Amino acid sequence: MEKYKKFTFLKQCKNTLLIAGLILVVGCAPTVNYIGKNYNPTENIDIFLDTNDVKKNYEVIGKVDGVSGILGSSYQDIQDKIVQKAKEKGADAVILYNMEQRIIGSTSSSNTEHRQWMKSTTTSSNNVTEDVLHADFIKYIP
Repeated sequence: MEKYKKFTFLKQCKNTLLIAGLILVVGCAPTVNYIGKNYNPTENIDIFLDTNDVKKNYEVIGKVDGVSGILGSSYQDIQDKIVQKAKEKGADAVILYNMEQRIIGSTSSSNTEHRQWMKSTTTSSNNVTEDVLHADFIKYIP
């Protein structure tokens, strides 16, 4: 019976660590929210930062928001995820624009010290943010 309890405990610890690790990985990874048309996947994607840089005729096939994970991702990580999604959706190019930082919550704390004749209160607050990168997926028109 004692061996069984030890085995069960170790199994629960292993499962808990696995779930915690999965949450950490998913929380760090950027996500991409896409709305638009789907075409056959493409291999090569052109990346533009301004519509004036696109020298070919094109149509916008979709819009995307790349969002950092809750624990944060770099804009480069977000861009890489957007390009990966563009390939999956069959885009020929991506126009990146409007980097922003959204406030998704806030935290605050307060500490009060009482001394014989003095009362002192320290308050601090911080915003919880996520980085967002917007993009258009385009398809060249022959």
